[in-house]
Amino acid sequence: MDETTEHVDQPTVSADAVEDSKPKRQRRSSSISRPYPRQPLEEAIRVAQALKEYNGGNAWPPEQVAKALGSGKGSSKFFYLTASSRDFGLTAGTRDTAEISLTQLGRQVVYPSSPEDEREAVRKAFFSVEIFHRVVDHFKGSRLPEQRFLENTLQANFGLVPEIHSEFIGLFEKNCRFVGIGSDFEIGERGSGRTLQAALSSNDTSDGQSVTPEAITETEVPTCFVIMPFSERDETHPVGFFDEVFAAIFEPAATAAGFDITTARRQGSDIIHSTIVTELLDADLVLADLTEHNPNVLFELGMRMAEDRPVVLVRAKGTGPIFDVDNMLRVEEYNPNLWTSTVAKDVPKIQAHIIAAWENRDTAQTFLKILRHAK
Repeated sequence: MDETTEHVDQPTVSADAVEDSKPKRQRRSSSISRPYPRQPLEEAIRVAQALKEYNGGNAWPPEQVAKALGSGKGSSKFFYLTASSRDFGLTAGTRDTAEISLTQLGRQVVYPSSPEDEREAVRKAFFSVEIFHRVVDHFKGSRLPEQRFLENTLQANFGLVPEIHSEFIGLFEKNCRFVGIGSDFEIGERGSGRTLQAALSSNDTSDGQSVTPEAITETEVPTCFVIMPFSERDETHPVGFFDEVFAAIFEPAATAAGFDITTARRQGSDIIHSTIVTELLDADLVLADLTEHNPNVLFELGMRMAEDRPVVLVRAKGTGPIFDVDNMLRVEEYNPNLWTSTVAKDVPKIQAHIIAAWENRDTAQTFLKILRHAK
């Protein structure tokens, strides 16, 4: 049988038929509908930031944006990055359009007039993705139940197939940490007709079940700014350790103490870095994690101490002492195992430490006061 005869005898099978003949677990993941951006908001902002930093905020061809981001125009990562920036409402256009440009919301994010303006814009970007908005509204914040209890809800209420549950949960939690959506966050009562803009213009408040410092009122929620490592340098701490510490201990402890908690983890230009410094110096309270003696944390702590404003010092058990700090100020420890049982003990302990620092902020001996009295 020659080649021509063999070719004629073969049936024609479409690509779709081949795909349908595969077991479900072997089918391409791209066939799954994902009603959310594939890249986290913190990464998507890089597209808007590139337009600002390298092209004066003007529209730019995708190949130039890719070059500014150190990527190739044809790469899948660049495609998902530009698509995510578009889906968060930061930019118009993607890898496959003639140009990419900043939207009004994108300009508000990268050209903020104040820390509050930047924070509101970033939250708007997060909530512009409908499913993130709905999940926060459903669970009244960022705290999700255990995955085995969560899966039915994700599928029945939000239409997410099981294959992407873990991916969605990871992106949702990462975005909530970046944006500052705590475990208690009211968007508005169901059926109240409140718009997203109205919800975002309201202050975050606790559910009334938390222990709250005396000076806190329902309309004045103090801020707790966290400075901590966000990459692990000590091999005893696995990758993602500090993200887990923030989510499992610091965020619930500070929220329960009545604070609106934000972190120093940001990426961007000098303006965004200056925003970090502003928040560091202006926050009502700063929580500093001394674990691994991270130089960035110690530098930021020194800036805060120079302002003689209240700080809360914590560290993982096993962290070596810092002579000038340990001899003068109280440092509370948490268990680095992060087991459910240890977290259950550490959260109220850190919460009490935060409340004590806040209630004694006017009378406590600060680092500078101690040094000045020693002269």
